[in-house]
Amino acid sequence: MTFNDFKIKWTPVIDNYLASHLKLEVNNAKLSEIMAYSVMAGGKRLRPLLFLATYSALNKEISEKEVRIACGIELIHTYSLIHDDLPAMDNDDYRRGELTSHKRWGEAEAILAGDALLPMGIQWIVEGSNEPKLVKIITAAIGANGMVGGQYLDIDSTNNKSVANDANFIDKMEWQKTGCLIQASVEMATIHGKASSQSGKQLVAFAKDFGRAYQIYDDLVDIVETTQEAGKATHKDQASGKNNTLTLLGAKKSRQELQELIKRAKSNLANFDDSVLVGFLDLYQKVL
Repeated sequence: MTFNDFKIKWTPVIDNYLASHLKLEVNNAKLSEIMAYSVMAGGKRLRPLLFLATYSALNKEISEKEVRIACGIELIHTYSLIHDDLPAMDNDDYRRGELTSHKRWGEAEAILAGDALLPMGIQWIVEGSNEPKLVKIITAAIGANGMVGGQYLDIDSTNNKSVANDANFIDKMEWQKTGCLIQASVEMATIHGKASSQSGKQLVAFAKDFGRAYQIYDDLVDIVETTQEAGKATHKDQASGKNNTLTLLGAKKSRQELQELIKRAKSNLANFDDSVLVGFLDLYQKVL
């Protein structure tokens, strides 16, 4: 199966599960609507698809349990987007081509929707896996030493010239804010799918390179795509004083770094007879 075939098959399954279970499992209809507004606004479903594709690459058959875990990851990802868009954070008006949650519903409502999505996502992962190690992986990936910590570093370093040329700082910040959750999506699948030690290491190594590459890709999207193409405001990072790989290296060297990460990620999949995971790397072609 190709990556496109896999995406076509499983994206509607993910979308249908998210829509039906948010309505079914949230008692307050209005809160459910606000939560679903951001969850169902679109997006690539990259992280849940990565989880499912990794599980499938281990020759495991995907059931509703795996879909619940994958959708739990998407709930957590969406919570992070809602909070990142808030006026006190990145102050964005549009996400996935739609008004951001706080612009549509209000700040308090958006904060509460994010607050509700986070524990629900963890709950779904627990219920789908019944594996404590998955909870440890996901909570570490999104906490103070992961995604939240990375977002703090991003905010703290904005308009801070002292870190503008610090490659180690930029790498740490972008890894934590983006790469950690991507790696966790793959790592959880290796645990849930009972991968061998060697296979697990190779898949996690792939995820680490893929996750680091994704933030460079997102940095490049800011300069190569229009607001309409990206579904969010673009051409704003440098103007708002953001420090990232692109502002550190420039477009040419950022693309070279991205190509090197793609090459390494592919090499870590050499022992897997699976074109789906390799196909995820094609996502980056439009910025190269």
